[in-house]
This record gives sequence, C-alpha cells and structure tokens, in this order.
Amino acid sequence: MPGPRVVIAEDYVLIQETMRAILEPGCEVVAAVEDGRAALDAVAELRPDILLVDASLPVMSGFALAERVTRTYPEVKIVFVTAHADPAYVKRAFEVGAKAYLMKGSIQMELLAAIREVLAGHTYQSAIFSR
Repeated sequence: MPGPRVVIAEDYVLIQETMRAILEPGCEVVAAVEDGRAALDAVAELRPDILLVDASLPVMSGFALAERVTRTYPEVKIVFVTAHADPAYVKRAFEVGAKAYLMKGSIQMELLAAIREVLAGHTYQSAIFSR
C-alpha cells in the first residue's frame, strides 16, 4: 500500500532534498516547489494528503497558502516546516489550518513522527515548544 502523497513547498532546494530523503520510501513526494503560488497549483492538480510548507515563501507566504488550501481543500493536512521559532508564528500557523509546526533544524528527528500524528488526526509541535 503506498504511503501518503506529499507536496513540499520550500524555497531552498537543499531543504527540499533533505525532506524528500527523509520521506521516501514511506511517502510519495508528488511535487517539490519553491513558491506559494506554485504550491497552490500543485495542491489543486495533485490533491496530496500532506502539504509541507515554509512560513516564508516567495510570491505567496506560507500563511496565505495554508489559509487558501484549508478553505479550498480541507482534506489536505498542512505541516509547517520553518526556521521561525516565534510563538506568534506558531499561533498564526494553527489559526490558518496547520496540523503541525516543526523547526527545520529538527526535521531529521521529527518530520515522520509529525506526519504520523497528523494522519492519525492529531496535531504536533516541535519539542522546542514544549519546554
């Protein structure tokens, strides 16, 4: 049985490649894009299970993207993967529909766990926020 279908919205290709390496073979990465508009188009065309999104995307911010995806494709689970540790960012991400919020520095240890939690109907935050 194939794993969840994932779109990666991240403007740094090296981070995209790192996420892809962590996700495969358990997930099917159906697209990796570098801006919010391209991510919205990819979600519309490919209907993934999971959208990994950076808060600071060019063309359309991660927050605007998440808000649009949540409104138009509520079945898509949104996981923020970002460098922003500001609690205001975390709060805003969940307000616009995120199911998880991860720090880029912890993706090796937390990305798969976060996806499992989100697919099980739970929310997830990087361990840094539980201190």
